[in-house]
Amino acid sequence: MKVIRLTFCFCILVMWFSCGSSKKTAVSEEPTTVKHTVLSENDQRRLEYFYLEATQQKLQEHHVEAFDLFNHCYDICPDAPEVLYELAIYRFNLRQDSIALNLLKRASALDPKNTYYQETLATYYLNNNETEQALTYLEALATLAPNRSDVLAKLVHVYSNLNRQKDAIRVLDRIEVLEGKLANVSYQKFNLYRQLNEEKKAFAELESLCKEYPHEMSYRLAIGNQLLEAGRIDEARKIYEQVRKAEPHHPGLSLSMLELYKKTGADSLYATMRDSLLITQGTDDEMRVALMRDYISEKMRKDSLGMQQVETMFAQLDERYPKHLGMLQLRAAYLATYDKSNDSAFVAIMDRVIDLEPENTEALFYLIQYYGQHQEFERLEHLCRRGVLTHPEELVCHYYLGIACYQQDKKREALQAFQEGILQKTEQSRPTMVADLYSIMGDMYHELGREKDAFIAYDSCLTYQADNVSCLNNYAYFLSLEERDLDKAEEMSYRTIRIEPNNKTYLDTYAWILFQKERYAEAQKYIDLVCPPDSSDEALLNDISLAGVVLEHAGDIAALNNNVEQALRFWQLAQKAGGRGLTATLPRKIKLKKYVKE
Repeated sequence: MKVIRLTFCFCILVMWFSCGSSKKTAVSEEPTTVKHTVLSENDQRRLEYFYLEATQQKLQEHHVEAFDLFNHCYDICPDAPEVLYELAIYRFNLRQDSIALNLLKRASALDPKNTYYQETLATYYLNNNETEQALTYLEALATLAPNRSDVLAKLVHVYSNLNRQKDAIRVLDRIEVLEGKLANVSYQKFNLYRQLNEEKKAFAELESLCKEYPHEMSYRLAIGNQLLEAGRIDEARKIYEQVRKAEPHHPGLSLSMLELYKKTGADSLYATMRDSLLITQGTDDEMRVALMRDYISEKMRKDSLGMQQVETMFAQLDERYPKHLGMLQLRAAYLATYDKSNDSAFVAIMDRVIDLEPENTEALFYLIQYYGQHQEFERLEHLCRRGVLTHPEELVCHYYLGIACYQQDKKREALQAFQEGILQKTEQSRPTMVADLYSIMGDMYHELGREKDAFIAYDSCLTYQADNVSCLNNYAYFLSLEERDLDKAEEMSYRTIRIEPNNKTYLDTYAWILFQKERYAEAQKYIDLVCPPDSSDEALLNDISLAGVVLEHAGDIAALNNNVEQALRFWQLAQKAGGRGLTATLPRKIKLKKYVKE
């Protein structure tokens, strides 16, 4: 049978197996038994030849051929451990775990000294959180490879998870024999002894580490810190004094003393040292943020001038560490909590956060919302262009880029932004955002005279969000202007007034569609909700929701309901209001005092 050479992938293999094979393969779950087939000299040579060929195919990533050849090896000798192992790996890749596991166990039973088989089994069980089973193979592996510290480390992890602290300590002792005295090993043993409530042995372990490295004050400080945590204040203070004499400027000493002052209620000493550590150059960034958080908490709780003092400290820190991202984020959180009205300061900080960390979506989305609400469209455009580069998958960046461009009369750039946003949509994209992109694209296509593209975009919008009222209204209205598909237009428009029954724009659209369908009395009922006949001229002209075209609609509907006086009044108001959408026949309607179709 000729096999096409293809790069290995799960889907191809699955298809290949599903079609069946004329060869016997290790697909059944057989008992894990140990047997040794006695091969003839000819079969032995055949096995070696095909196994070598299978291995070469595997190295060349011709996995279909390799798998076929390994199965042929299995036909020759079903208990060759190296063959069982290779077949097991392929079965794992095909997610046939039960078959793979059986094959691997058989390989391990046939060749119990093979470390690859033991390690693969241990890894499988660890990955599946089957700790007890993993332990069996890890222990065997640790016996077969006693000098492998990585295996011993895994064994420590498993014993610890099983609360077998003494066994874990025993294995850590083995690691120390191999690697020498290590801080991380000593700390692990310290914690394990404490879990066993063996405090003397725990601290003796740290003392042993200090003796091994007498000039490393970090280990001595670790003992002091653990004593302090255990409430043994005097012993901890004694340790800290020893460190001070040996290395007075040790970077960890100040933090340890800070914790000591806090534990002992020495508030003034604590505050003095904390404030010093806040400013000093050597303090770790994360620690500086933690100290500042503590500073804010204290000042805002105790002092009437707390806000002023906090702002002063932030200013000092900002002058010294202007690129400290964590401090900027803390300052933003502080403003959001204690000074919510200071929008300009908050925005300035968010701008700096974005400069330092362009991938920070929280800051990006806040600024997009802020600039959009405040109609700062030039800054919004600049921000969204950065957002599109750093987060092309975020449709909100494309959407607001289009909005910003449109508001600056950059209509082609706006349409391009929406089109590029649509190209980024995935199954994980929010349907409402995709719908909004399609809806506004439809509006822009219509504005450019591309009605066919507009209606395609509207249909796409409603596929993602069937109740997108803006799309439903505009789609229905534009159909009515072309006097086509009026039943569809009526159905869509009626849905909008069911969703927003007081929206005058939607009511006008529905009234106009009824007018186009020559249902004039019904149209009058709805247009009266938009332009109440008893409203004053001033009230109608000052109503920002009533464009001139809406007033003209009201006049047309009144005219065909034989109310010429009311029609003339609305036409004259429409002429005063002006704006887009007014018909060329409006002056003639006024002059002739009757409806004239465009």
